[in-house]
Amino acid sequence: MTYIPFHKPHLPNSTYPAVKKVFDSGWLTTGPNVKIFENKFTEVIKSQHAIAVSSCTAALHLAYLAHKFSPGDEIIVPSYTFVSTVNAIVHAGAKPVFCDIDENTLCIDPVDIEKRITKKTKGIVVVHFAGMPADMDKINNIANKHKLIIIEDAAHAFMTSYKGKYIGESDNTVCFSFYATKNLTTIEGGIITTNDEEIATFSKIMSLHGISKNAWKRYSKEGSWKYDVIAPGYKYNMTDIQAVIGIEQLKHVRESVRKRQHLSSLYKKYLKNNSSIILPIDPPYPDSQHAWHLFTIRLTEKSKVNRDTLIELLKENEIGTSVHFIPNHLQSYYRTILDNTIHLPITEKVFDSIISLPFFEDLTEPQIKKVCRIINKLTI
Repeated sequence: MTYIPFHKPHLPNSTYPAVKKVFDSGWLTTGPNVKIFENKFTEVIKSQHAIAVSSCTAALHLAYLAHKFSPGDEIIVPSYTFVSTVNAIVHAGAKPVFCDIDENTLCIDPVDIEKRITKKTKGIVVVHFAGMPADMDKINNIANKHKLIIIEDAAHAFMTSYKGKYIGESDNTVCFSFYATKNLTTIEGGIITTNDEEIATFSKIMSLHGISKNAWKRYSKEGSWKYDVIAPGYKYNMTDIQAVIGIEQLKHVRESVRKRQHLSSLYKKYLKNNSSIILPIDPPYPDSQHAWHLFTIRLTEKSKVNRDTLIELLKENEIGTSVHFIPNHLQSYYRTILDNTIHLPITEKVFDSIISLPFFEDLTEPQIKKVCRIINKLTI
């Protein structure tokens, strides 16, 4: 029996000679290819600036710092996200305030955001879950009403669009991930997009030790050994090797989106008659696109097995799965430092029932049929 993994990265064949060319150049770390990658990313997403960094976690940390949140400031954030979204708030000196999600989109719930705003609230973090865009019109209106900063965690949302615009095209500061499992991978990596030149300049400088602009050029024939440290920055830069891996994938981005849309439609086709599960929806807004980073299902009370049992049975049948995510308000650290009595009913309900199924570009229809056949057999 051949194992079907939860994820398998897809790299174009052109990646390998491109990486070799970087090795042969002798310039392995931050250099000209990072700049090319940033420029090509802005061309795709249609943002004015893009700052490539070492991870989405680094991007989020820099974004929080760039917006000058202070100790005691509260930032509303969904508990239903990977822990890095929240950890970076703490590292920036602010306080996370957990918020519930919408049961249909699994993105942050605008109604619950309003309930959690206090005099100390300074920002909102919007997480676009699994490739689904959040309801940005409602969230932007709330932010404008209360004079709050919005930062978007688009780790799952490369090529997600909302009402005719890509996530990253707005005036908000947006953070993307290029981790190994993401729709576009640089093995490890991330990027910040912004239309604010001040935010872009701050992020670029702080991503490389706080050294003045274009610090990397000091090792090139155009550069100078002299440099100036203007702030105590971080080691958050992307390398040229990572950047060229991303550049090669950007050449095939439309094809990648079509493939993921097709795979999601196959899952829906083979699971649509199973009343024991809830399938993910398409964006409930006009002219919007789901990036299909993940394909998740949720078990209903009709299912013959619970979520944990189904995961184990699928594993026995050589099928890999995952769970996105363990809510952060249930994590030991955040239960200790924050209100451990908080109850987020939708978040907890979704977490108890959700499974992420195998989903990657090289997944085949026979593999999807096998996954669905076994799920139907075990749950109906």
